[in-house]
Amino acid sequence: MDEVTEYVLPTYETLLLTIDGGGPVATVTLNRPDVLNALNAQLLHDLETVFTLLTANAAVRAIVITGAGPKAFAAGADIAELSDL
Repeated sequence: MDEVTEYVLPTYETLLLTIDGGGPVATVTLNRPDVLNALNAQLLHDLETVFTLLTANAAVRAIVITGAGPKAFAAGADIAELSDL
């Protein structure tokens, strides 16, 4: 009999995370479509956190990274945030 593990996925400010059926494929979606998923400090922090979580999950064997919105996967660095430095 296969063991079914149930758990609640965390939420992130800039990402969407799904693990269909508990594994083996996790999908991480960059979720800043209003700025073409530009990479800011919060998004990079959320990515580091979610990758740490997923690598600790033995049921996850692959991670698909995608971007929300119809125009871009990711525009690159968030220039507006860089100008504040």
